[in-house]
Amino acid sequence: MDIRGAINGDTVYNEGTLVAKDVKITLPEVTPATTEAKAMGTMELPMRGQIESMESSITRIGVDMGLAKLMTMDSKTIEVRWAQEVTKADGSTNIEGCKAFLRCVPKVLMPGMDIEPGGSVETEIPLAVTRYQLYIGGQEVCCIDRLSQICRINGKDYYSEIASVL
Repeated sequence: MDIRGAINGDTVYNEGTLVAKDVKITLPEVTPATTEAKAMGTMELPMRGQIESMESSITRIGVDMGLAKLMTMDSKTIEVRWAQEVTKADGSTNIEGCKAFLRCVPKVLMPGMDIEPGGSVETEIPLAVTRYQLYIGGQEVCCIDRLSQICRINGKDYYSEIASVL
């Protein structure tokens, strides 16, 4: 089994234009919506093809015009790329490329900042995500598109069963 190691670097693109490099990115958590079922009381079960709200964020030290271009009320496509160190079972190492595509709208137009002499300004831009697609080593892991009703994880489309009976 391969061992995933350190992230060697990352880049963020807004509509194909580089806007940030070597920043902290929090990708969305994909959580199924749940429902209660009666069984010796109640139990909570995930609902097939239904996903809770997805959020992401980009955090960096300092403020620049590249990051400022993200702070609009418009929907945008953000591409995140990162290089990850991978150690193979035989001890050899290589770099694996990973990508995430987000269709999103910033939840904050101008983030608050703490400014003090001798300190750094940390800026966080929270994003409301409507589409999230993740590739690891060129292979799609998930594609969640709330507006197009796609819920594909590891190649299985969980919404297609619902759509086929509607």
